[in-house]
Amino acid sequence: MSEDILQFIWRFRLFRQIPLFTRAGLPIRILHPGDWNQDAGPDFQRALLFIEDIYICGNVEVHVSAKDWVIHGHHENPAYNSVVLHVIWEGEEPCYLADGSLLPSLNLRELIEPDIVCKANTLLQNINPIPCAYDIKNVPMHIKVQVLQRTVVERLEARYEQVKILLHETQGDWERVTLILIASAFGMKVNKEQFTALSRVLNLKLLKKFAHKPQLIHALFFGQAGLLQKVSGKESYVQELKKEYAYIEKLHGLDSLSPYQWKFMRMRPANFPTFKLAQLASLYTHQSSWFSWITTTESLEEIRYFVDNLEIPEFWSNHYHFEKESVGHSTAISKDFFHLLVINSFSLILFSYGKYMGDGNLVNRALAWLEQVPVEINKLVRPYKSLGLPLESALDSQAVLQLWSAYCEKKRCLHCGIGASIINRI
Repeated sequence: MSEDILQFIWRFRLFRQIPLFTRAGLPIRILHPGDWNQDAGPDFQRALLFIEDIYICGNVEVHVSAKDWVIHGHHENPAYNSVVLHVIWEGEEPCYLADGSLLPSLNLRELIEPDIVCKANTLLQNINPIPCAYDIKNVPMHIKVQVLQRTVVERLEARYEQVKILLHETQGDWERVTLILIASAFGMKVNKEQFTALSRVLNLKLLKKFAHKPQLIHALFFGQAGLLQKVSGKESYVQELKKEYAYIEKLHGLDSLSPYQWKFMRMRPANFPTFKLAQLASLYTHQSSWFSWITTTESLEEIRYFVDNLEIPEFWSNHYHFEKESVGHSTAISKDFFHLLVINSFSLILFSYGKYMGDGNLVNRALAWLEQVPVEINKLVRPYKSLGLPLESALDSQAVLQLWSAYCEKKRCLHCGIGASIINRI
């Protein structure tokens, strides 16, 4: 028996409850076991009990052994004076509160069916990366759907906490935060840090001033990225960029990144930072306030149409970087990459601003946008799909990523509705 399993059993009342007596022989009825507290303090809060016909509201502490009360120092901690019941697996030691009161105890060992403990241990000790894989097919579909609905919100709320950190760092500048999120998506894994660093130094006032002036916008992006410093290309596009940036850099005292931090090795040319930066700069050429647009438009299709019709300089149709010409290719942002932008920036901005402003409509719109994007298929999502989870959109695949990182990988099966269903099933 582990404390986690005993807490789980108490939470779902998986033990015989009639008749029920404390260790001192007092009759007890459990109206509500309390809310499971996963932070510091008693394990369950606001429990409702009847002990010897006295209505009691308070906290409950759960231990495998009665002596754990003293071992954990609860007998000297006034914060535990609110505990009204000590739930244990075994032991006879009396437990006292810090104020000297004797604490009622309830021993569950003889009240629990061995099959419950066996099921819990089978689940927790399973070596499969997805511990419930052996029995998930027998879990009712509505429970799987509920778990996905909960975990996708958990993931978005966790990412909202990261957005709040960015807001603090930028003194509440939502437009800057939006640029950071969009730019980091363009950087993908290899150049994410570099694109993020660029988004922090880019001059937003100049972005707005240069709106609808592609040459100046591109000069600003490539110049502040440091990618024009060592360029020796003779093409007029390249020479114009260098000329324009040299002027605005001197005029406005702009900061630039080092050209040596950008990574090109072991990448597909279409993912070279120069090519992705050309697409990002074009994104801001005719739309300098992405935050305002994202939070005011109702239609994701409107944004999709704009992205599909971006005007990217002709130079990039036969180049992936400044120095070498390549075979002709499309410069358009692909459908798959647009979906990544929706997942990693557009919907996240919308959700975060909705949470920040307390606007449920914005939150619901963010979820709806994720539902309009196809499910992501990768090495983490694929196994869950093969196990029969109903994965139909990016909303579901984002839920699965949270399910893996917060539950399956950490063996937190007792905190998951799917795990609970496996253990509870008769």
